[in-house]
Amino acid sequence: MSKSYWGPKSVTFWLVGVVTLLMLYLGVSGFIQPEAAIRGFGIPLHDTADRYLVHIKADRDLFIGIFLLVLMVLRMRKALLVLMLTSILMPIVDAILVLTNAVDKTPSWIHIITAVYLLVVGWMLYREEQRAKTANK
Repeated sequence: MSKSYWGPKSVTFWLVGVVTLLMLYLGVSGFIQPEAAIRGFGIPLHDTADRYLVHIKADRDLFIGIFLLVLMVLRMRKALLVLMLTSILMPIVDAILVLTNAVDKTPSWIHIITAVYLLVVGWMLYREEQRAKTANK
């Protein structure tokens, strides 16, 4: 197996898998139980007629989960690296939304931890990509 191989034997493959499963779960649960999903996000749903807003978030999460899964199946480490690092902005904005709009600010920590997790996984993917480049020279 070459040093540039990336797949189930790599720790980062499974770390990306955690994000993938979480996004798929959040997307599906947002459609099935929108009130519970938005409470878990950190902002209560005051009017059940506004469920469509939760569905917008669920659609985003489901798309990201499917996109991550496809990139994982295709073993596209470099694309996942770019996606992980550029996606850091989403949980940061989510944390700001919770901090500025929720009575209970506690759920903002999950968004902050998610941003840190994405940064760490992105950095690890970057390091693997650099090692693979060096090994192929």
